[in-house]
Amino acid sequence: MDYKLLISIYAALISTVVFAWRLYEFYSDRIGKLNVSVKSIFRTPVYGNNSIGNTEYFLIVSVVNIGKNKRFIEQPLFESNKNFEGQKHLNLVRTDVIKKYPICLEPGKKFEYDLPYSEIKENLKKAGVSKIKARVYDTHGKIYYSNWFNL
Repeated sequence: MDYKLLISIYAALISTVVFAWRLYEFYSDRIGKLNVSVKSIFRTPVYGNNSIGNTEYFLIVSVVNIGKNKRFIEQPLFESNKNFEGQKHLNLVRTDVIKKYPICLEPGKKFEYDLPYSEIKENLKKAGVSKIKARVYDTHGKIYYSNWFNL
């Protein structure tokens, strides 16, 4: 065999592999990637060194855009492990804070949605719900889930 033919076959194989890899990177970068998590925290309003209010317990849903393109997200919804008032999907809304959805998340940016947790926890526990997870829709209709959060 001619060494020129072997080199051209080798070059063709390498260029095909590189082309396939670049194609994979191209589509992988365009797919939305959101990281959704749920946690609970205590908040105490302070001014200087003095607390000026009562400590409150909050449920926080954090959404981080880990993709390379901006994404628009809708309001976070929740899913429970048992039916609550006949439904597994919950829409826990804060009425004292008004946000306009969809919200734009630039690459690397974080959005936090907080809810007063004490009252929600009591009502869900009474109904037998022990776990919830957050669901976030982007404007392309893709759903992102958090891990289960134990109440």
